[in-house]
Amino acid sequence: MQNKSGFSVLELMVVLGIIAILSAIITPSVIRWYQNQGLRSAVSELQGNLQLAKLSAIRQNQSCAVNFNTDSRSYTIPCVNKTVLLSSYSGGVMFGRPPGEATIPATAITYKSNGTSNSAAALSVYLTDNNNSSYYRIRVVLSGGIYVSKWDGSDWQ
Repeated sequence: MQNKSGFSVLELMVVLGIIAILSAIITPSVIRWYQNQGLRSAVSELQGNLQLAKLSAIRQNQSCAVNFNTDSRSYTIPCVNKTVLLSSYSGGVMFGRPPGEATIPATAITYKSNGTSNSAAALSVYLTDNNNSSYYRIRVVLSGGIYVSKWDGSDWQ
């Protein structure tokens, strides 16, 4: 009796069929994760850059502003000579707030030399993806504190 090694065409077709089905199931999740990862990275970097502006104001003993430009989808921090383009993130990150959100987004956030915000009211910046499927709010309060929250469809968490 002859011993045959290898796979039959039928076995190969079954394995390829299973791989195709799994790929069809997994691909949308991977794409959604990739888009959300860009938004989460942009939020994290903005939070870090606000902290950088706050610490620069204290260190340089002068005000330091973060200016937001919705048209160019960018923000600048002149006191540290830094510009960030939201278009550099995956998922089409842009400034945007959820429908029904009443708070007007800030066009600039300025830290005073003592690290506090120059605004008596909390200032918010909103980021979303190109599908408007996720929203984040980065909020700076009078004390200079920076808080990040995510929109759950009805409230900030």
